[in-house]
Amino acid sequence: MPSAIVLNTASKANTTGGTFGDVLAANSGDSLAIPLTGDNDNYIFKMWGIDSDAVAELALTDNRSDSIHDPQYGVRSNIAALIPGGAASVGSHTLLSGPANIQVFPGDTLTMSVTTTAADDILVSWLTRYNNLPGASGQFARWEQVKQMRETTIGVRCAPVASSTPGLYGSARAINADDARWTGGKYYAILGWTVQTVCTTIAFAGSAWSNFKVGGPSGALTLDTTNYFVDLYEETGIPCIPVFNGYDAGNVFLYAADGEASTSPKVDVFAYELSGNPVGG
Repeated sequence: MPSAIVLNTASKANTTGGTFGDVLAANSGDSLAIPLTGDNDNYIFKMWGIDSDAVAELALTDNRSDSIHDPQYGVRSNIAALIPGGAASVGSHTLLSGPANIQVFPGDTLTMSVTTTAADDILVSWLTRYNNLPGASGQFARWEQVKQMRETTIGVRCAPVASSTPGLYGSARAINADDARWTGGKYYAILGWTVQTVCTTIAFAGSAWSNFKVGGPSGALTLDTTNYFVDLYEETGIPCIPVFNGYDAGNVFLYAADGEASTSPKVDVFAYELSGNPVGG
């Protein structure tokens, strides 16, 4: 069974408010459950989030004390005030970044409760690294493979829009919907992306990658994402640079999720065109 890095997101719009008074729900297609993996070598190693209007605090718990200390508050993380720039101009704050991590175990379910002000919108995304994840086989390359096979460099526009309900993913946007310069029969490695407008989470998904989401933050404090997947590989050693054939561009999708409604980050995808398929098959 292969190793994998998977993106999940949970959110709630129009919170009730109060001390850990709201529980986040997984966004469509995502999950708070830890899948039944081949071993216990699984951990959350990146997490980010936003409160649309104020400060907030997250309590991440599950039902296993050797993962998250206790079921009352577990790992508490603050979401800072809306700086720099104020509401709609922040996008995300980092809640967890390597080398620290939170180990998670097969079959467990995470719970995310938040302290907010009433009527806030809140969104949290996280990356989990799995050592043996069933069904995770896909077209993911190592940087050494991609670097060796590079023919040209390309940047292609794709403009996903976040949902009109704050925190949720907007509609899937095919990677060739706004700029169709992907060449059929050629293989491409997605290294990262840039945005015009800050956004909490940018996600990529497609059948080439077993339909698991991969991605990261694009907030004001995390806009250096041109080599995002290369950086993930160098941090984890897991082949995680998404590769696809230009013929399949219509089945490669981008999503945006944000603490504000209908955010349009206007993503430019940064990629290498390759001389062949670096991962075979």
